[in-house]
Amino acid sequence: MGFLKLASRAEPVGLEVTPELIFARLRGEYSFLLRTGQTGEGAMGQGDRYSFLGYNPAFVVWSQEQVLHLERLRQTSCLAKGPRNEMLQGDSFEALRKLVLDYGFTSKAPVPFFGGFAGLFTYDYGCNFVGVKQTVFDDYKLPEFVFAFYDKVICFDHQEQKVWYLALGDTAMEAERVLDQILLDVQKPAALRGVGSVGELSSNLSKEQYAMKIDQLKKYLQQGDTYQANFSQRFSADSDADSWKIFLKLSKITPAPFASYFEFPDFSVVSCSPELLVRKRGKVVETWPIKGTMPRGKNSGEDERLAARLLNSDKNEAELNMIVDLERNDLGKVCEMGSVKVAAHREIQKYSHVIHTVSKVTGMLRSDSDIFDLIQALFPGGSITGAPKKRTMEIIDQLEDFKRGVYTGSAGYMSLNGDMDFNILIRTLLFKDRKVYFNSGGGIVIGSNAEEEYLESLQKAESLRLALQ
Repeated sequence: MGFLKLASRAEPVGLEVTPELIFARLRGEYSFLLRTGQTGEGAMGQGDRYSFLGYNPAFVVWSQEQVLHLERLRQTSCLAKGPRNEMLQGDSFEALRKLVLDYGFTSKAPVPFFGGFAGLFTYDYGCNFVGVKQTVFDDYKLPEFVFAFYDKVICFDHQEQKVWYLALGDTAMEAERVLDQILLDVQKPAALRGVGSVGELSSNLSKEQYAMKIDQLKKYLQQGDTYQANFSQRFSADSDADSWKIFLKLSKITPAPFASYFEFPDFSVVSCSPELLVRKRGKVVETWPIKGTMPRGKNSGEDERLAARLLNSDKNEAELNMIVDLERNDLGKVCEMGSVKVAAHREIQKYSHVIHTVSKVTGMLRSDSDIFDLIQALFPGGSITGAPKKRTMEIIDQLEDFKRGVYTGSAGYMSLNGDMDFNILIRTLLFKDRKVYFNSGGGIVIGSNAEEEYLESLQKAESLRLALQ
């Protein structure tokens, strides 16, 4: 497409203006909010200083049976004219790579994401990257991935309490006018929508069935097929609830550094994820694997005792060590030799209902690798598969009853300068066909106790359950 010109404008705002307040007035089909600035307690919980909002994209692309479909939503200088709907040639991932990398940018941007592609990959699409052929039942019927192109982006700078409006192809005068109108609209009451309701939650597994699955999994562990496997149960309920209202509620219950909300025509995704799959700034890349969980205590003293117990747990240490090694190997596929480092290891992070241990692995992307090579190397994240990745994902396919869909997939953006951020979709709700779904699970190792693992999965699900009440 060649190079695109950027117009931008920033305005300071008061503490009463939040990303949620702005988004509530802009939301609609293909709108999204990538929300940071809401952190857990701990050195690793800083997320990023920026939240991003996108609405009214120029076009959308999605993968169905590994074919890339493109729909033009409006005319724009950012996309050559063509039919409203078309299928792009080749494998959908390679077609997406060509489409994204066809864009360029000349000016220095004031924020990491100023226009480009935002969306999500399902976990199931990641099976292609590791050569796993799924046989598990698919009742979601979701696109394998979906991304929209946003030539207009709003960025919220939490550090400076400032709002940016960034537009590709606009004039500075037009950018100023639009931002003034957005900030004026924030002062008006938002349009009211029905809150809706959620029925009684049920799991696909009883406690006894869950224990039987763990016993099956431990046989694979004893045989050496896998050293650790992430196993989950799925919860569902009837729902006509407004997913945005649920996102607001969940954000208050469990603030998270990598939260996201996506509103598509046929489904919506609510996520308050604590986990970063991958971040790229220039050549520097990083991933933040999470393993090890304890419930929160009733007071600070109990919190400290539980955190100490987590750090002293050989089982939890072994789990995180295995995943850190896996992530180092994954980054090593695309990073400069000798550049992959463990920058932080087993840092305590406290969230609303649980305490985690988190590590940070960094590297320098090789000049012959691009963001798609990086995604392909890391996705799905090792912390939500297990190790070794391929064999463990095959076992997950055998033991879980349904495709995971967005759960343990990844949501984020690919900016036009090659930078990107993607989370791991845990603490995530899918709203589709008047139902709501979510999974909850954990890493199983040979020393795992079925009763304890079952309780841990319920602890992780608690914030989601409360948000749906």
